[in-house]
Amino acid sequence: MELFGIALSVPAAFVVSLVYRFLLLTASKRWPRIKPVFIFSSLVILAGIVAEWGFLAWRGAVGTRVLIGPVYYVGHLLIFFLGCPALINVLVLPRPSRWYARWWFTLPLCAALALVLVVQQYVVSEALYGIDGADGPFSQADRI
Repeated sequence: MELFGIALSVPAAFVVSLVYRFLLLTASKRWPRIKPVFIFSSLVILAGIVAEWGFLAWRGAVGTRVLIGPVYYVGHLLIFFLGCPALINVLVLPRPSRWYARWWFTLPLCAALALVLVVQQYVVSEALYGIDGADGPFSQADRI
């Protein structure tokens, strides 16, 4: 069942990114002051993705959680949900007319990032909380 969800995440991310890109371009034309805020916050999210990949390569999911603490999973979920919109913001907002801001480049790139983030979410949550959320090192089932 998980494999089915992972497979469907790619076309779903493509469609959602298409809708988000359209809304972003419309909103940025109407309210141009949102551009710097969106670009800065998106760069922070993308830097968070790279930092998390570095921590996961260095310490693994459990070691990262031990090093950073309980706030790690909250940050991980923020990165998971905001990663694709952040990538679209950085590619499209500075210069929407450039070739790398076109839909045929941004949407497949965001779908690929979504696939990586979904697989990463499965790996991190299973490493921390176990397959059913009951047998991982940070699961709450033993403490009840």
